[in-house]
Amino acid sequence: MYQCSQFIFLVLFLSISSISSAIAHDPRPVLIDIYQDDTRAGELKLEWKIPGSLSSNKHPLIGFSDFCNVTQKYPIRYTGEAFYGGANFLCSGNTTGSPYVLNLIYPLGNPSLSSFIRLHENNFAGDKRTSMFLLKPDELSWSIPQSLEPPSASPSLIAQAYLDLGFNHILKGWDHLLFLICLMALSRIPKKIFFAITGFTVGHSLTLAAASLNILTLPVMYVETLISLSIVLVCVELLQTSRNTFSRTYPVLISLFFGLVHGLGFANELISIGFPEDGLVAALLFFNLGVEAGQLTFVVPVILLGFAARRFIGSSGKLYGGLGYKFIFFTIGFIACYWFVERSLQF
Repeated sequence: MYQCSQFIFLVLFLSISSISSAIAHDPRPVLIDIYQDDTRAGELKLEWKIPGSLSSNKHPLIGFSDFCNVTQKYPIRYTGEAFYGGANFLCSGNTTGSPYVLNLIYPLGNPSLSSFIRLHENNFAGDKRTSMFLLKPDELSWSIPQSLEPPSASPSLIAQAYLDLGFNHILKGWDHLLFLICLMALSRIPKKIFFAITGFTVGHSLTLAAASLNILTLPVMYVETLISLSIVLVCVELLQTSRNTFSRTYPVLISLFFGLVHGLGFANELISIGFPEDGLVAALLFFNLGVEAGQLTFVVPVILLGFAARRFIGSSGKLYGGLGYKFIFFTIGFIACYWFVERSLQF
């Protein structure tokens, strides 16, 4: 029984210790806008936005098929939060009628970045429409559809695209996930865990909506620094196992407060991508639903693993006060301290 409990702690530790700054990357996707005008056959305009956390030597080379030639390149701009670039293409010599293919080539391999594509079309009748597509990290080529669904189908495209974005964001945001682990350890019993997770959800939903609607804004570097600090503070509380503190008695208040901070982090993802025309409410709703779905996907297995460890050990006191427990939260706290210092230096 003792060996089984140590094995569970070992699995948790190896999972946590594998987290480094390399995988604590900016979970925002590469944003690609493609402009296609049917009245100007063969001409395509491409604009892209790459997260600022990705060093320039890792940027993808973005372009079209072999029969599309660059006619104009826009200079790269760096704003402190993202890199902007673009190019105009003239596609000719395509006698097969094949669709234009967008290619992304990562010189050093893709560091788990998704790609969010917005296709802006202008047809002969002067009607304009925008369609959205999300490519997974292993999807490095994409064909422009030769016929798109009518504009009335756009709500379903918004729902799918922003739901996927929210889901992927939470599961790639290791700082958010580590905070959830700390929150569950602080709550301990199922009832408190439920209220703590609910408080976190309410908190980040409020600031996500407020920031997305430009009611409350805060620079990305400050938000990310505060998120790492929130993990440090909760780890300090968790390592004081002999004290019955206010945060242990009412973890829902702690989760609600720090949820407000984490919601600003979620909002930075959404704001960096932007909103479709006449689709702000739908984008905000489905992004938040995606975040909640990703959160549940992570929380439920962790809770089950905690219950299994508790059953093998046979005593919650041994589980929450043992060497393995302290080792895990010293490790999480160390990682969060590293992030805090690294992000603070960006000021």
